Order: sequence, then structure tokens, then C-alpha cells
Amino acid sequence: MSEGESARAPVAGVTEKTGQYLERSAVLSWTTQKPTVPGLYWYRKSRDSKAYVVEVELDDDRLMVDDTSTDHCRGSVSTMEGEWAGPLLAPK
Repeated sequence: MSEGESARAPVAGVTEKTGQYLERSAVLSWTTQKPTVPGLYWYRKSRDSKAYVVEVELDDDRLMVDDTSTDHCRGSVSTMEGEWAGPLLAPK
């Protein structure tokens, strides 16, 4: 870094880079709309609840979550009440 440059911290969740720095952050918002495709999602039961990253999988014709680390994140997506954010992009 030259004398006139200031240090910049990388911002997560971005696909474009200039040099070694990420240019913009991914925009995720909490919503009560349930996932419609398989993938990794943030999930929380309510605004004050702990958030978990869960994998939504297609089981026959239903989207399911089977997170063995907690009972809070198990079952058919259609019956899970709470807030979702995602899907999360896989790292390159």
C-alpha cells in the first residue's frame, strides 16, 4: 500500500474484485417468504431468535430442512414459521 492509500477491509459475498478487494456486499434481507428452491439459507424463528444456516433439500416433491444440530430447524419448509434469507451463494 502506498503512502496516500488507505486500508480497505474486504466485504463478504461479492463476485467482482478489483485487485484483492471486494467491491460490494451481497444484499440479503430477512423475509417471511419461504424458500422455493433447494440451497443454503439463513433461518430464524423470530427477530429475537438465534439465526442458523440450514440446507433446504428437495425430498420427492417437498422442500425439507433436516438440521441435526437443532430441533428448531427441522421439517417441511411449508410448515416452518419464521424468517428466511437466501439462498446463499457458494464460494468460488
